[in-house]
Amino acid sequence: MVGLIALAIAIHPAAETQRWFFVVALALGLASDVFLMLPRDMFLAGLVAALVEHVAYIAGFRVRGLQATWMLVALLIALVSVAVFLPPIYRALRATHPSLVVPVFVYVAVFVVMVAAAGSTGSPTALAGALLFFYSDAILAWNRFVKPVRFGRIVNVVPYHVAQALLVLSLLA
Repeated sequence: MVGLIALAIAIHPAAETQRWFFVVALALGLASDVFLMLPRDMFLAGLVAALVEHVAYIAGFRVRGLQATWMLVALLIALVSVAVFLPPIYRALRATHPSLVVPVFVYVAVFVVMVAAAGSTGSPTALAGALLFFYSDAILAWNRFVKPVRFGRIVNVVPYHVAQALLVLSLLA
């Protein structure tokens, strides 16, 4: 993440303001990563940091304007993805961590808006990054709350970092 923050600072973005929103998002992502590496009692702190990270990404994407058709396509993909991944995760949360149901719901709602905002830029790179980020988080939640996924850590971490890299690269176009 530190390397991606440095890259976001070093490149020449299409929109300068967007760069700084993304730098803030990446720093919050780093904080979230640290919280999520700690014992489970820090999960909520990691979730909140990641939620604010998504808000920073949303603000950054809004700098680039709005292409309504692409936003609707992205929103549809995000909502279908939520319908596929979320029900088992919510069932597991209700059974084992009921206090996390509402925070996770809010987090997912903000994440869906972030994916739609990425799509609204018309940048395939931004949309691919946002969707891959969403799927990596779905894998994290599944692995943590539903049942362990084979090679779960790798299946989560690699797409997550590729997603963040794609979001940084979307600054260029």
